[in-house]
Amino acid sequence: MLRPLDKTALQKIVETTAKDLLVPGAVVILRTPIGDFSTTFGTATFGGAVPVSADEVIVTQTPRAGWAVATDAGETVAIDITVTPELRREGLAREVIRLVQEARKNDGLDVTDRISLRWSASDPDVAAALTEHAQLIAGEVLAVDYGSDAEAPGPGVPEHADPDLGLRFWLRRV
Repeated sequence: MLRPLDKTALQKIVETTAKDLLVPGAVVILRTPIGDFSTTFGTATFGGAVPVSADEVIVTQTPRAGWAVATDAGETVAIDITVTPELRREGLAREVIRLVQEARKNDGLDVTDRISLRWSASDPDVAAALTEHAQLIAGEVLAVDYGSDAEAPGPGVPEHADPDLGLRFWLRRV
């Protein structure tokens, strides 16, 4: 959450940054929507500070690792783009929903048909996602019967697979 800028605190940061550079004549200028802040540390020549205009300074943004930053019309937004294990499992569940919906269509099922869905996953993360998000998946694909199985549920039920996910599943109209 972005907070309003405190002008006094911001000027102090600019002054501290200039001193931390430890370069006589270092100039720090910070341009913000609420005004410009600047300071110098020492001088480049004996007898006074060297004036520097904002046009002579290049400001770049370097986001922290794991963050994305965008600026437009004087507004800056930073977003944490770290993918947590929970977020990854939810993404896997949504990918499985897409695969099952595609299989329903390819098997000629009607969009309102209720199904039985059985699955087997060799990847522990995929199995965890299918278990953790069982209610979401079953609801989205209209599965009234849902669960894991190592083998096909019976003759005549086609197997669907996604080798990249290490997933096999079977569905049939109920």
